[in-house]
Amino acid sequence: MAQIVKFKDIEFDELVSIEQEVICVTDRPEFTNKYRKLLFFAFREGIFRSYYKIRSKTDPRLNLEKRYTLITIKHKNSLYTNLSTQTTANKDEFVIKNKFTTVSIAPKIKDIISTQKFNQFVEDEQNQTDLSFNLNTHQYDNKIVEYQKGVFLYGLGDYSRVYIAQNIKMLSKVFCVDYSHQLAKYYYDTFGYKNFGIVPEDSYPFLPTIEKPLAIIATYHSDHTRIAKEIFDINPNTFIFIEKPPCITLQDIKNLAALYDDNALIEIGYNRRFIPVNQEIRTATFKQQKIINISVKEILINESHWYFWKNQGTRITGNLSHWIDLAVYWINGSPIEINLLSSTSKDETMAVSILFSEGSLVNISVSDKGNSLRGVQEQIEIRTENETFFIEDYLKYTRIKSDGSKTTKRSLKRDKGHDAMYKHLTKVYNNEKSITYTKSDLIKSALTTYHVSRMYRENVRNFKINQSFSEFN
Repeated sequence: MAQIVKFKDIEFDELVSIEQEVICVTDRPEFTNKYRKLLFFAFREGIFRSYYKIRSKTDPRLNLEKRYTLITIKHKNSLYTNLSTQTTANKDEFVIKNKFTTVSIAPKIKDIISTQKFNQFVEDEQNQTDLSFNLNTHQYDNKIVEYQKGVFLYGLGDYSRVYIAQNIKMLSKVFCVDYSHQLAKYYYDTFGYKNFGIVPEDSYPFLPTIEKPLAIIATYHSDHTRIAKEIFDINPNTFIFIEKPPCITLQDIKNLAALYDDNALIEIGYNRRFIPVNQEIRTATFKQQKIINISVKEILINESHWYFWKNQGTRITGNLSHWIDLAVYWINGSPIEINLLSSTSKDETMAVSILFSEGSLVNISVSDKGNSLRGVQEQIEIRTENETFFIEDYLKYTRIKSDGSKTTKRSLKRDKGHDAMYKHLTKVYNNEKSITYTKSDLIKSALTTYHVSRMYRENVRNFKINQSFSEFN
């Protein structure tokens, strides 16, 4: 895929025109009973967390208006066009793909958007020609170290504002990056970063100036492994934290596994590993064969949501991977066979069964059907030879022991592990704890997720995955 660059770095002879058309779509449907939803989240997730969510959704500075954008330029007596989606009218803040189409006459945007949708973050199949541009290439290896530590944050959406920002307040913050200039400037102003940029490359000259940087990657899923590798190549002392999912493609998995082999410092952000009851279940049952049944009510998202872009995997990659990874965390074995049944509905309603090498069986059903007031809802049952565990949306946890006695824990707050995960991250960064996500975890979880996603796209019902692990040994 062509690199995403700043339009102002492109070399050309003449800017002929820029046309924009506002996109009247939203990623999430409106929820009708907003006050009831607010009360639920304030009660179950805390007043402060709910406040941060509301502020993130309602701040006018974050209400970005997306615009289809058609740029026409002249270079060496030829006309070229570039299609993109922008959140600004300021051409100096545009981020584009360095792919231009040769045209005989300048087209009109109204003629193009009637036949296609486009954004620069998804590879298209048009016949396009590379146009050279000035990357402002930096020498990364001759910088003077100025500070011992500092945070580099990539991706500044709702999740970063609600969960990441609140948990790294005490850390020195060097650079924040988002493809939207408005989001990057807001984050810079609000959370105390020394610098901000609109493409990851903006931050790279600063990486060598920090002895041990912390890079948190929470961008589009397709960027995760690429950015991690680029950061490691510039400063191998960087502690790299990748929010889930770490990988989309098989090549991503190979590249990230290679970083592990090169002794890169990597932690993966699957927050459910940090929920106390999940850790208790692992301690109690890890070496035992088990049956695990997981039923998940997903959140509602519109077809325009970026999770559905063809280069982001599928919703399996973005969401169901949580529970694939949780199964890997709980089970002392490797996946060997996958069965998948999927509905014809566009919401990716499906049931996945995974058989593990030591005999454990995992059944996961996911759908966005059901009442959405409570967000993502999880009902989980784990059975070993003599014990049974029930998790009811992480508000109630029941364990029936081998002697028949039952213990039940209830919680007013629904803990999904985000805060504990970032506390762990901070302690690892401060050399108070060790990295927990291993190369073996990565390969089992990412490779299983990749093949479940592939099976869904290709309508494959059964796949013996055990042979796929051999190329990673």
